[in-house]
This record gives sequence, structure tokens and C-alpha cells, in this order.
Amino acid sequence: MDKQKTGFFLTIGLAVLIVGAALLFNKLPAGWLGSPNLEATRVALRSTEVAVEATTSALQGTVTPETVVSRVLAGKRTWNGLQIEVLNVEPDAWPLIQAYNRFNEPPLPGKRMLLITLRVKKVAETGEEAIAVHPEDFKVIGERGEAYTTYGKETRCGIVPDALDGVVTNDRQIEGTICVQVPEEERGLTLIYEPYAGDQPAVYIPLPE
Repeated sequence: MDKQKTGFFLTIGLAVLIVGAALLFNKLPAGWLGSPNLEATRVALRSTEVAVEATTSALQGTVTPETVVSRVLAGKRTWNGLQIEVLNVEPDAWPLIQAYNRFNEPPLPGKRMLLITLRVKKVAETGEEAIAVHPEDFKVIGERGEAYTTYGKETRCGIVPDALDGVVTNDRQIEGTICVQVPEEERGLTLIYEPYAGDQPAVYIPLPE
């Protein structure tokens, strides 16, 4: 592999490691005392894992820049055999939300509506022939370490276009949107798939800025 590609992957690895470290210590008070935010810590550890894997694979010459970007956006296979792909991210979607349903309320002061378009497909044989997917299965977390859900009173968006809600089978995939309100200055956003919180491993998908 040439020096340009090696540099590309090393840059990605270093950048994600820095983001992971920032998330990990984001909620620690001065003097490194107190307990860190557990959700932010989990995201930081997952980001670090992705960075290490990407850099190692790059040095071994087993992947290209395109496959790493695709893998980061699509995430790994979920515990129930799904693959989740990010198709589009609208960082300030209030005009779309307002146009779709005039009864939707605007974002709260200091917040913006983040509209994410996803494709979900079944890529592995599991005990379940059909898997239901709902907006409530997802949440978003950022550098502040706060979880933004699709149903929270201060984080929901209302009625959104093409809401992701359906059943995935071996021969049927679905596409749709989820939406959350996040602070206007929130950065380092990560999508989390966790339909049964605490019961099964969550899937972390870094979102493009």
C-alpha cells in the first residue's frame, strides 16, 4: 500500500482516537474526580476500537479508504443479524419537518432537529424470521455525553416524513427516517441502535458532520 493511503488511515485512526478520548473524559470534573458518564464512555471505547481496527487493517493492506468509510457508516452486524446503513443526515431539518406537518412544533430554543435516513436489512440467519424496527430503537449521543431519544419530551421532533417503522425479513429491507432534537452546538454525534437497553450489545454508528 502506498504512503498516501497509509497516511489516510493513520489520520483517521488518530482523529477517532482523539474523539474517543474527548468523549471518555468529557464528563470528568476538574482534578479527574468523580464518575464519568457511562454512555459517553461506551461510545468512546467503541470509537477507539474502530480506530484501532481501521489503522491495523490499513497497515496490513487489507482494506481501502472507501471500505473503511462504508464500514464506519454502516456499522457492524447487530446481535440480531441486521445491518444499519446511514443514507443521509440533515443537520437542521426543521424546514422539512414543518413542511411535512404544519402541526409540528419548532425545535426548542437553542436546539436543532437532526433527521437521519437509514436503510436496514437482514444479513444473517437468526432465530427470528422477521424483525420489527421502530424509531424508539435508536438514540443519538454527542460530545456532551447526553442521550437524545426519538420519544423524549425535549428531544422528539413530532411527525416526521418516511418514519422508519416496519418489519425486516431475509428478502425485505426497509428505509426511513428518525429524528431527534440536539443542542445547536453539539458535535461528534453517534447513532446508537439499542432496542432492548442493557439486554444485548448496542451498535454505535458515527455520523458524518
